[in-house]
Amino acid sequence: MRKSQEVIGLPIIHLSSGKKIGTVTDLLFDGSQQLRGVLVENGGFLKKRRYIPAESITSIGKDAVIVDNMHAVLPLDSVAEQWTGILSGHKRLKGRPVVLSNGCEIGMIENVYFLEEVGTLIGYEISDGILNDLRQGRKMLKSTQPLIWGEDVLIASADQVQVQDAR
Repeated sequence: MRKSQEVIGLPIIHLSSGKKIGTVTDLLFDGSQQLRGVLVENGGFLKKRRYIPAESITSIGKDAVIVDNMHAVLPLDSVAEQWTGILSGHKRLKGRPVVLSNGCEIGMIENVYFLEEVGTLIGYEISDGILNDLRQGRKMLKSTQPLIWGEDVLIASADQVQVQDAR
């Protein structure tokens, strides 16, 4: 299980040559909450939005993301533009409120947890404000069903969620 903030900022390295291809700037998830790729900053003067599809990623390690294809970096097409990023895009996850189906707001998304082997989003790190974060720590929200990613909020089924300390 990995946190999104552990991956964002990692260098992307080509497996055979050891060449740095770019840096991970965001994670991209589709509507079924599967990891579809990573957004890449590749350091050029013209900063075109580019990404590496999840199937081109060999591994996501503690210190780098490894790809086996030097040409894995692709321009963001119309399909990829619809995916949801953690930090970027019009539907970014970080900072969006989470509301239970019973109408109770439980906090804002700060981070997501995913299984890097299969790309499945499995949980959310929730902040209840900086003072509560300092006093009590952040919480981790796990749900047996995918959350509804609405226009303004994320909605979790009140009877199918588990909230625990994120530590």
